[in-house]
Amino acid sequence: MRNDSQSGPSSRHTVVLSTVEDMYWKMVWDIEQFDRIQRSMPDLDEPLAFAAINVCIAATSLRDWTVASFMAKRRLQKKPVTKGKVLEHIYRHVPQQGMCEAIANTAKHSRLQEANWRGGHVRIDVDESTEDDPGGRVLRHIHEDGAYTSLGLNAFMAMEQCWWGELQNLGFAFPRIGPEWWQRNVRSKFGLSSNGEI
Repeated sequence: MRNDSQSGPSSRHTVVLSTVEDMYWKMVWDIEQFDRIQRSMPDLDEPLAFAAINVCIAATSLRDWTVASFMAKRRLQKKPVTKGKVLEHIYRHVPQQGMCEAIANTAKHSRLQEANWRGGHVRIDVDESTEDDPGGRVLRHIHEDGAYTSLGLNAFMAMEQCWWGELQNLGFAFPRIGPEWWQRNVRSKFGLSSNGEI
């Protein structure tokens, strides 16, 4: 018989993920991996698509963790709120969320799931190289049956910032400085020493 027990810390299964903040940084990690793959494998479709799906799964998980934690906090404060109200707040402040959920749910259920992203689709284009851009494969989100297009990386980076603001809105105040892996990545990108000097 199946046991859906929810007792014990989530880290029993995730090792390092136990808070909403941890899941936020997991999403940031996946966005970083997507960026790295787009730059390092500009001639391959699959790694780019796989990485995009991972970002969307992480964003969907972050939504679930946020809703559960926020509702629990409000119950303790004797100010209960419905799941629908929390979701409405998230969708209003993180416009990319519905798109990510549609992509994640399609990957999970092996059939098109577009409830929060009607008429949207994803494609990989080959951009020609220019003086400023080496070119290669880029993932694009096509919204509302082609009404407008966004670059996957741009949408994911904007979503990261929107989620940061939304978590602050909902009272998940945590420092902007990231975990050690994030700090090392920033230092390597900008040529900073461990104390922040160039």
